[in-house]
Amino acid sequence: MVKLSLLASAAAIALTSGAASAQELVIWHDKGDDGLALVDALSEQFAASHPDVTVTSVSMPTDQWFSKSIAALNTRTGPDIIFNDNSRIATVMQSTGKLCNLSDIVEGLPADDRAHLNEGDIAAATLSGEVIMMPFQRVITGWGARKSWLDAVGEEFPLTWEDTLRVAKKFQEMDPDGNGKDDTYGMALQGGNAGSMVGAGTKLFAMGGNRAPHDLMTEEGEVTLSDPQVATPVEEYLKVYTDYRLVSPDTVNHTFTDMYQLIEGGRAGLFRVGNWNVGKWDREALKGDYVVGPFPSFDEGTEGAMLVGTVRGMAVVCDGENADLAKEFVKLIVTKDAQQASLDKMGGVVRGDLDISGVTPSLKPFVDGSYPLQTDDFMSAVHPWYQELIDAFYVELNNAVANPPSDWDAWIAETQEKLQSKVNELNG
Repeated sequence: MVKLSLLASAAAIALTSGAASAQELVIWHDKGDDGLALVDALSEQFAASHPDVTVTSVSMPTDQWFSKSIAALNTRTGPDIIFNDNSRIATVMQSTGKLCNLSDIVEGLPADDRAHLNEGDIAAATLSGEVIMMPFQRVITGWGARKSWLDAVGEEFPLTWEDTLRVAKKFQEMDPDGNGKDDTYGMALQGGNAGSMVGAGTKLFAMGGNRAPHDLMTEEGEVTLSDPQVATPVEEYLKVYTDYRLVSPDTVNHTFTDMYQLIEGGRAGLFRVGNWNVGKWDREALKGDYVVGPFPSFDEGTEGAMLVGTVRGMAVVCDGENADLAKEFVKLIVTKDAQQASLDKMGGVVRGDLDISGVTPSLKPFVDGSYPLQTDDFMSAVHPWYQELIDAFYVELNNAVANPPSDWDAWIAETQEKLQSKVNELNG
């Protein structure tokens, strides 16, 4: 019988950090109780074909996961499998070079399992031409609106940007929560750092709402800011802070924690929603009082989409004693039963043939195919220096909020030129 050990303390981590025995698999992740519960369920399934194997799951804070994983893999004292978001696994691979190429494993999956991995999943799992993890969970972000507020102001869920601005203005001016106070905002955004303003801001509107294939740069290093599919959403995003003033004045300093306080505190009517938020927001905080849909469309004839911003997977440590056994385990995680467990325990899957009858109304749009999915271009996996370009873009965005340009078209053109120069510099 497979047994799962739920270890979280530093002492427990130290005890499991050595090379695993021939009949033990060790998995490190940062997914907390949900991740532990998922691996528990997967372990029970693995027992059907491997009854003598013990699977030990260890969860730790993200920063600790990074440092311990890199150090342990470089000294051959690490786990057999690491489980995390694709960008984090790519960073570990870039620092250690110790993760197996799973390309043949993925291509050799049974046809019914392989069919559910799309090009975006494989792209997210690939670094330098090698598939370095088995993708099995899509982390999806959509656009949300307070349901009771929509009812209060006589509106439906906004599917276009024009609708979004109208609804947001009503949320800010019409006391939608009925408390008699002027204390609500049309939207909740975050602008306190580069990841907030770009990854959780302009990218969501350009790639989700306007279906742009790239939000900032192509694989060949061509900056895309002046492309209308990107320029319009970026300009409108900045106007939410400046011309429209539909967010809290403090938003330029907000990270996700501050943004969540506004959302969960009932002070913002429109906001992003991830499939990772749903569990908590249905049980507490919002208590299900929200509607989820795609990001608003900026162009007539373009249907807005939800954005697959991250793909989670499991990677095999190649020089571990149990690499072959670990490869057998990661084959399991895309099977139908394993995917059902992933949906039930963490809300993220890649398959579309699961039983979704038990999911909440808020989670259902993420898994029932009602809205298109746009996949992140994962440019950081193509160019290791890409974060430096994002940092440079953030400086320009922040400056535009502090000193709004009188001519937005000119600002777009000038910023395009600055960023292209930065790319050329980074490319050497």
